[in-house]
Amino acid sequence: MAKLMIQSGPRQGAQVELKPGLNRLGRHSDNDLQIDDPSVSGHHCEILLESGSASVTDLGSTNGTYLDGQPIQSSPIRPGQTLYLGVVQMLYDAPVSIRIASAPHPPAVPTPVLPSGMSPCKNHPQQPAEWVCGRCHQLLCASCVATRKVGGKPLPFCSLCGGQCMQMGLGVFARRAEAKSFFAQFPEAFVYPFKGSGIALLIGGTLFFAFLDFLKRGPLGPRGGLSIFFMIGSLFITAISGGYLFSYLQKIVQSSAQGEESMPSWPEFSDFWADILQPFLHALAIAVFCFGPLSGFAIWSGIEFALNQSVNPGLLLGTLLAAGWAILYFPMAMLAVAMADSLTGLNPLFVIPSICKVPLEYLVACCVLLVIYAVKLAVGFVLAFLSIPLVTALLSGFLSLYFLTVEMRLLGTLYYTRKDRLNWF
Repeated sequence: MAKLMIQSGPRQGAQVELKPGLNRLGRHSDNDLQIDDPSVSGHHCEILLESGSASVTDLGSTNGTYLDGQPIQSSPIRPGQTLYLGVVQMLYDAPVSIRIASAPHPPAVPTPVLPSGMSPCKNHPQQPAEWVCGRCHQLLCASCVATRKVGGKPLPFCSLCGGQCMQMGLGVFARRAEAKSFFAQFPEAFVYPFKGSGIALLIGGTLFFAFLDFLKRGPLGPRGGLSIFFMIGSLFITAISGGYLFSYLQKIVQSSAQGEESMPSWPEFSDFWADILQPFLHALAIAVFCFGPLSGFAIWSGIEFALNQSVNPGLLLGTLLAAGWAILYFPMAMLAVAMADSLTGLNPLFVIPSICKVPLEYLVACCVLLVIYAVKLAVGFVLAFLSIPLVTALLSGFLSLYFLTVEMRLLGTLYYTRKDRLNWF
């Protein structure tokens, strides 16, 4: 029986038997093998056992799947090879089968070529091949490739064997070329939301959050009464709105950190805890940890000014220091929590050394984020003077979502271009 011997991580020393067929590995509880480690994605990879052989396929994980130290997308796995999921190391073991040599194979027949010069599809010889399967290595046209979402990300799969496919001409599962510097890439963040289907995603998000805001302010808000029922309903809508928004912002950070060029689709809603409540609590914890001191000092200063018509210089200094803490700490904390999908990313012993590793790039990122925030406030101030409530609300929501997308793109780009220095995973 094939098995994985876990050599590091939370289950170090465990031996897990793999069942025939498909075995999915990841951090979420619905996997065949759950690995509760921050460096492992929710659905990280899958191992297929069939006909005495095994193969491993990455499922669009954040930190990648490695075999004997080499990054892979889909590859056979043999006994004695070491599999890495993030920082978790596992040794693959299986009974070795002895094969009797067979008669020599006939000479290979050259692949036919269409008049256009392109290779034909395996199933439709008259159609040019656009994809190659990483498992069976067959050439396929667009109609022979099925798209399904894995971890919220659409991926192409072979209709013959179920293996993951790669577009022709890109090099089979080749890794993306080395990135340009952060300074060369950060202006691109402002046009990033307009690439591909970005506009449609922003419009859809604007309408969705406007609807939730209507529920909170109307039927479930002050107009709906002050009973416990309406208060609970309003809190529930707030959790859905905040959790789903943070989940998408996290997805933008992770996608940008992998070098993706276009915006990801909105997250799927299948598990209320994992998809809504947990992201909402993460967002709340980040806000309290980063902006809590500033809020406390601001409230204290306001009370003292109301009572004494003056503010203690020490209290004013504390307010300024708390503001500096919020401005300098929040971006890296947000990036760390988004990448690790864990509140361990808030730890100052992790965040502060990370800032020190990329001081110049991080300072520029903080300044740009501060300017974006100031522009967002100015735009909101101007829109407040418009006398068309619905149009103003929708336009304000669209611009807010645009600016948030740009900010998350900047953070993801910072990690993508300096991950060698940060060395998180």
